[in-house]
Amino acid sequence: MNTGQLRITLQRGLALALVALVAACGSTPPQATSPGGSGYLLTVRLEPADTQETVAQRYGGEVIAWLDGQAILRMGEEAVAQLQARGVSMQNTTLEANADVGTPATMSGWNAWGSGWNAWGSGWNAWGSGWNAWSGGATSAVPALPSGNRSAFMQVKLPQAQALARNYGAGIKVAVIDTGLDTAHPMFQGRLAPAAEWRDFVDGDNNPAEVAGNGFGHGTAVAGLILQAAPRATILPIRVLGPNGSGSVANVVSAIDWARQRGAQVINLSLGTDVDVAALRTQISHVNGLGVFVVAAAGNSGGSLKFPAAAAQNAPNSDRLWSVGSVNSSGNRSSFSSFGSALKFMAPGEGIQSAFPGNQVATVRGTSFAAPLVSGMLALAMGETSSANWGSLQAWLANSTFGAGTTGSLFGVINAASFLQKLPGVPRKSALFVVGSTTLSSGDSAVRDRLEDIGYSVTVKNHNDAQIGDSLDKHLMLISSSASSSIVNTEFLNTTAPVVTWEHAIFHHMKMTDSPTTNYGSASSLTQLRMNSSTSTHPLAAGLTGDHAVYSANNNMTWGRPTAGAVRVATLTADTTRATIFGYDRGSTMMGMTAPNRRVGLFMNHVGAEMTPAGWNLFEAAVTWAVSGN
Repeated sequence: MNTGQLRITLQRGLALALVALVAACGSTPPQATSPGGSGYLLTVRLEPADTQETVAQRYGGEVIAWLDGQAILRMGEEAVAQLQARGVSMQNTTLEANADVGTPATMSGWNAWGSGWNAWGSGWNAWGSGWNAWSGGATSAVPALPSGNRSAFMQVKLPQAQALARNYGAGIKVAVIDTGLDTAHPMFQGRLAPAAEWRDFVDGDNNPAEVAGNGFGHGTAVAGLILQAAPRATILPIRVLGPNGSGSVANVVSAIDWARQRGAQVINLSLGTDVDVAALRTQISHVNGLGVFVVAAAGNSGGSLKFPAAAAQNAPNSDRLWSVGSVNSSGNRSSFSSFGSALKFMAPGEGIQSAFPGNQVATVRGTSFAAPLVSGMLALAMGETSSANWGSLQAWLANSTFGAGTTGSLFGVINAASFLQKLPGVPRKSALFVVGSTTLSSGDSAVRDRLEDIGYSVTVKNHNDAQIGDSLDKHLMLISSSASSSIVNTEFLNTTAPVVTWEHAIFHHMKMTDSPTTNYGSASSLTQLRMNSSTSTHPLAAGLTGDHAVYSANNNMTWGRPTAGAVRVATLTADTTRATIFGYDRGSTMMGMTAPNRRVGLFMNHVGAEMTPAGWNLFEAAVTWAVSGN
């Protein structure tokens, strides 16, 4: 055989990537094979008269992907030897080893699977029942996100984005190509593609169940994170990795094609390999060209990107191939996260909670779990705008990230709320902001800007002019401490809009506290408040615990003593009977009346530039909970 006509890449014993790989294509599912790589992959150029049968006969292999102008075949050792003996022309072909791919076998934090999971029913009941309601079509409220993820999700403004959403990923199918899925887990009920579409490329059947081994639960956790971001998306489970978390590129190629043929718009690949396999690049570029997004985890080696994430910059149609790394709670690249010039986006990947087989919850760590957050956020966005706009999604997300300079990625850490705002056809939420003067103080100006940053169209009204009718068509109403309580008085007592206020006397006028001034007030010269440990899981807590500086310099802090019907999230540090963050849910008992909608009292008092990031997180949590309950 002419070696100029044949390129053979023989690579055995390949180091497994520390992140799972996802997405494969192949119009005819292969027979059951061993999980790891074996044999070869042959990519050939097609002639106009070629069919799958004639190509298979010509080369003696199995066609696993039939693309525009190309085909990919799985070749055994004997078939390659016969090609040499037969003298078949190998011009315009590429022959390479069927490389290994896998999930991390020794990933940092992997032990959390054994020590960090809790019973699904312990603390997750509300979430489980909420997701079941979604499967029945209820969209009146967003089901509560798991409290353990609140800080991480606030970091990328996911709750804020969900408060802007209308469809929550409905109509978007996300393929999870991984170790399999616990299809009976409560989180997935009503959220899976029809069983006829499921596929197991390891055992050669249609039951992609998790199998005990080192990789057990990986795919279930990945799928669970996608649904936390896009609760009404559809998950298509496809298994390509065996019990030890390893598999072959051939099965991934086949799985990508399977997913594409069954209408997946997003493919999540939380797996990878050290080898740049041309057949995998070809397959991914093909589905990208057909409009399918592929989201690939960067890897957990702390070094170079794994494939296919490493191909995300220069491959054809690579605006639909997204590589994802992990950041820690400070927004800096996780020590384990692989990186390189092709790394596009970053998302939280440390201490994240997700579904685990057997109706369980696990705490996970790795870029395997940063990637599905991006896949889910992508599905959330795709469900909110016309498919005609999907070609611009990478550009819009790139313009919505937090600084790339501190993360080592091209674009930075995702900002889901900013991303959704940029989508054509997504209306902003409307907010009425009642202030003392429409020539805004620095504090009121900062609040307005923050509201606009997280997707609200703000109408500012002077307290002399504001009337209850101004609030009735709004998604949210805010009353500043610059507004005079004697002027505003009880004007908005019966408004049906959610209310957030930090004017302490308004607490009384809105029936949030009793009338004597011993039940509301303002404490001076403070910077810190104390989070209430008994309500630390509430969305208003923004995932924070303990004492937190909400001002960078001394300032006044508004407080109130609400009724027993309120949730008390934070207090003064010196007097825990005085709540600095408290809220009434819709229908709860206030002072002599039932709350017509959510009402929140906040600590802020003429706040300006001295607000800390923690303080602003608590403000955004208050706004988000008031609007969505999440």
